[in-house]
Amino acid sequence: MLKSRAAVSALLAAMLTVGLTACGFGAPQLPRTYDPSDGVGAEVGELAVRNALLVTTDGTRASLIVSVINQTDAQQALTVQYESTSATATGGRASVNLSVPASSTVTYGFAASDQVVLEGVDTKPGSLFPVYFQSGNAEGSELKVPVLDSALAEYSTLTPSPSPAAVVPSAVPTPISTPTPGTVPEGDNTGNTQPGDSVDSGQ
Repeated sequence: MLKSRAAVSALLAAMLTVGLTACGFGAPQLPRTYDPSDGVGAEVGELAVRNALLVTTDGTRASLIVSVINQTDAQQALTVQYESTSATATGGRASVNLSVPASSTVTYGFAASDQVVLEGVDTKPGSLFPVYFQSGNAEGSELKVPVLDSALAEYSTLTPSPSPAAVVPSAVPTPISTPTPGTVPEGDNTGNTQPGDSVDSGQ
């Protein structure tokens, strides 16, 4: 009886070893990093792009939902590029330039954070849209970003909408604001500045 039990135990052990070996060599290996949500990510220079996805309503405008991690002690620049039908002046590619503060994680397009609105896209929910991320002098990464709509409750409030906080790509640089005229009273030639003065020639 004991010999039979020992034989059965040895047989089970051998089968388990074969099974584990088969799993180790036959099954596809998991990548070192993966995206545990609907979006995609990549390492871009000193930055980590996480959970990038697009939310659209009509397939021509989309809000980029993305988190960017900067673990360095210096501010890092991030450029987002994509094919746009409204960017004919720049060869069909539009760019959005962002700055990520040192030692921080910045999220765009979610809750009260700034929106990055991609204009002139030609896509539809359920597809993948190529978005290129580049930082500093490092080689960038083109990600196939999932395109979603507001059908799911968690994305219903993330659709693109014009707002003062929206970061809308444009080929026209933002002009530098004109300095406010000074408030020096007429006849004040003392050369001393007063609160609110911006120009005082002292003449």
